[in-house]
Amino acid sequence: METSTFPLTTAVPHFPATYLRGMQRIALPYLNRTIFISVDDITLLEGEGNYTYLCTRDRKRYIVSKTLKEFEKMLDRSLFLRIHKSHMVNLAYVQQGPSNNDRQIRLTDGREVAISRRRMKEIATQLMQYRQKLAN
Repeated sequence: METSTFPLTTAVPHFPATYLRGMQRIALPYLNRTIFISVDDITLLEGEGNYTYLCTRDRKRYIVSKTLKEFEKMLDRSLFLRIHKSHMVNLAYVQQGPSNNDRQIRLTDGREVAISRRRMKEIATQLMQYRQKLAN
């Protein structure tokens, strides 16, 4: 589930020092032209059947005719985490991980995204590992 209230500022990412930013872009057909989006600016991917919505740090939302599974294969697994059958998040934009009673992740733009019950332990572990990378 997502909340519909967002702060007015753009989301601020937290990348590990070793991460090379701006190295990968995705080409999207948009209004009779092709635009390129930096993978670093993607905060959330939402799958809906054979389509995926790419949500960016400037709160834009693009629709792409690829499945979430295709993006899962294409994107860096150390940065992008599939947390639900229909959601994949960029760990650099995770503000708050799940608590004991809450199966949601809060992103830096204010969105709250549900976590799969089955993958809760694995997701918590991966979030902790990412935060350790940030600390080093």
